[in-house]
Amino acid sequence: MQPIEKIVEWAKDKPVFWRHAVKLALTKGELTEKQYNLIWIIAQMEYGVIAKGDVYPLYETPVTASGLITEVSEINLSSITDVINVGSLASNQNLNLSPTGLNIVYGDNGTGKSTYARILKHACLTRGDVAPVLGNVFLNSSEEPSAKLTVCDDKDSLVVDWTKTAEADENLKSIRVFDTETASHYVSKKEGALGYKPFVLKILDSLSRTLDYVKRQIEEETMPGNGIQQLPIISVDSEAGKYIADLSYQTSVEDVETHVATDDELGQIKPLQQRIYELKSRTASTIRKELKLKCSRVIPLLKKLQELNTTLSENAFSDLKSLKDDAVSKAELAKALQNKVLSNLPFNGVGDSKWQSLWDAASSFAQSQIQSTEFPPQESENCPLCLQEVDKSSAIKLAGFKAYVADETVKNSDKAIKKYKLAKKTIEDLAIDVTDYDPVIEELTTNENEFTQKVSNFVKALTNRRNCFLKDDFSEPLISIDNKVIVYCENLITELTNDVNKLVDDEAHANLIKEKEQLLLELKARKVVRDNKVSILKNITRYIFENRLQHILGETNTRKVTTLSNELSKAILIEPLVKCFKEELDKFGFDRFDVEVKTRGSSVEQLAKLAIVQGSKNVVAEVASEGEQRCIAIACFLAEILSDGRKSAVIFDDPVNSLDHRWREDIGKRLVEESLERQVIIFTHDIVFYKYLLECVDKTAGSAVTQVRLDRNRKHTGLVDNTPPWDALPIKTRIGQLKNSFQALDKVDRTGTELEYCQLCYSFYNMLRESWERLVEEKLFNNVVTRFGRSIQTQRITKLVGDIIQSDYDSIELGMSNCSTFFQGHDTATGLQQRPRKIIEVKADLDLIGNLLIDLNKRR
Repeated sequence: MQPIEKIVEWAKDKPVFWRHAVKLALTKGELTEKQYNLIWIIAQMEYGVIAKGDVYPLYETPVTASGLITEVSEINLSSITDVINVGSLASNQNLNLSPTGLNIVYGDNGTGKSTYARILKHACLTRGDVAPVLGNVFLNSSEEPSAKLTVCDDKDSLVVDWTKTAEADENLKSIRVFDTETASHYVSKKEGALGYKPFVLKILDSLSRTLDYVKRQIEEETMPGNGIQQLPIISVDSEAGKYIADLSYQTSVEDVETHVATDDELGQIKPLQQRIYELKSRTASTIRKELKLKCSRVIPLLKKLQELNTTLSENAFSDLKSLKDDAVSKAELAKALQNKVLSNLPFNGVGDSKWQSLWDAASSFAQSQIQSTEFPPQESENCPLCLQEVDKSSAIKLAGFKAYVADETVKNSDKAIKKYKLAKKTIEDLAIDVTDYDPVIEELTTNENEFTQKVSNFVKALTNRRNCFLKDDFSEPLISIDNKVIVYCENLITELTNDVNKLVDDEAHANLIKEKEQLLLELKARKVVRDNKVSILKNITRYIFENRLQHILGETNTRKVTTLSNELSKAILIEPLVKCFKEELDKFGFDRFDVEVKTRGSSVEQLAKLAIVQGSKNVVAEVASEGEQRCIAIACFLAEILSDGRKSAVIFDDPVNSLDHRWREDIGKRLVEESLERQVIIFTHDIVFYKYLLECVDKTAGSAVTQVRLDRNRKHTGLVDNTPPWDALPIKTRIGQLKNSFQALDKVDRTGTELEYCQLCYSFYNMLRESWERLVEEKLFNNVVTRFGRSIQTQRITKLVGDIIQSDYDSIELGMSNCSTFFQGHDTATGLQQRPRKIIEVKADLDLIGNLLIDLNKRR
């Protein structure tokens, strides 16, 4: 099991914030202040200090180590294809690579090289932060950036669909990427030393630093007095005082309300203080008399208030509504009977109240006669109203009227209507006035209880409620009334009565005073709780907050990390790494100062460091050049791979950026050597480094190189051209390209215009001139002196002695002369314009350089 796998297994049962710190360290290496703060936030979420965000479930995911566990097979990269909406990369390009040996992807600035490399940094395994992959800012596209990456081992190939949001692919994560930014995550600068810390220990170091950061945040947050509100000192002899004294993280926030004084309780404080004063300044008998008198003054007020409240109560409102409903219902029945009995009469209103009065009067008159007669009169009798004899028809009608008046339906209707009107009249006549009780109301009023105002509000509410009673429509809701004034008077009478009953002697007098003082103490304490409610709630919240922080603090001990670090730092981990590290340093020729590798342990600090043996101080970090530090970083990078026995591909993005020629040579040579063991892919824009890599390939037995050049047009970058850049081509390849250019020129000569031929001819001779220069450099002088060269190769001079003959000079002179005359590099006077070379002459000039190259190769 690899050390990284041990960490993954070890982290399974650790807190969420530990695990996420390990996950970040696995991908980022050394963590930043921003990442420390993220872990601190996660810890607070985990322990309930703050709410868990929507992304919290992502933090809970297990630790994985894609590409860092034991390698199952050698993974190489075959191609990058079907790029969609990644920068301005063209989507129809195939960037094909050889799965073995060295691959050089060359591109000038702005040709898409860095964008391809960025895809690989996201998809493969790299250390540190990676710049985000952006879509094409020049196009309005909603497509997610994506690409197809083909990987292969010694048996099969696999196409991986890569997107920014796709899960990590284990095969791609087997491939390592190194660039300038990555270098800083391999080299450590501490105490003047320049050193390399094994990655597995760096992970634990990052975790330890994270725990220390979280611990410091908690210690700073929980400093004495930090965040706690100062509260007034209250006697613990009261329930509210005990509550405040015992505030802690276990205190229920809901319980605060049970200790907060109500408005009524606040109104009791001043009268209670007055009562205590009176109790202390008078005898028991005197106080009994005064209390009885006061009670006798309050009772009439209470009865009046109760009477008004009862008369206009909700029950009374319901009763009145029921009376109206009953009257309406019975009136409807009477009306139906009236329509049945008293219809088709010559007068309107027969049967109504006025008619009823007329009927009753006539009946009374008839019964008042000396000779009493029945009413209504029967047929042939005289009518008391018209004094005429009643005929048969009239007798029948009068009999019907009698039956109608005698019907119970009509009688019940009359009763219900009268009852409703009487009840409503009672409400109308109700005197809602308590001015007769103003003296006692004023007596009971204090600044705290505002009793007078409360009584006034009560009276106004009753007046408004009476209006609801008097409306014909009972569907509107009844206006609510606060009857606290009644409750206050009831409680006061009860209290006065109880006090009278208690004041039987001097001992009872003293006990009553103590009782009142205890009640006053409790009321005052409850008032303090009310006045400081906000601060109390803040303190409870703070205590809960600090308690949860203490739980986090308990998980910041680094002892477990140190134990694991010491276990992994044994010879099984350190010795192989240190051995590979020293070997890599030797391959880079580190000899400007004497260097030895030392290991040091402090907490979780395990560092394999470089030191100046003869120096009195560890100042390697101050005197080492940028090139030396870059070489050390690459040595660290390769040492980790070699010590783990990995064979998968490695990718270098501009590894010699801004370095001088000496370090270009050292790094180039080392990477070509490594390409014998694994696939090495190098992205570069440095033509000198490019040429040196090609030279190293030529000098290294068994090495092979695949070259890809990137170009761009006005809209897209990343255009793949498998032809190496012209500047990097050897003379043999250049002559091959010249032959292709000649074929194009010959076609234009046969089918094109003279102007087209002329322009293409000039371009051909530009290339031919540069090829003559390369032939002189490479073949005639055997690369003793080369452009962009680091030195003069004196050992190659031996092949030149007696080897150059006059015909060589003549051929070169002729070829260069023709190029100088016909290439488009100088402005020529109009009168001296040369005609373009004929196609047969061009062929002769091309054969001249080709034949000389063949001849020189034969002689060597």
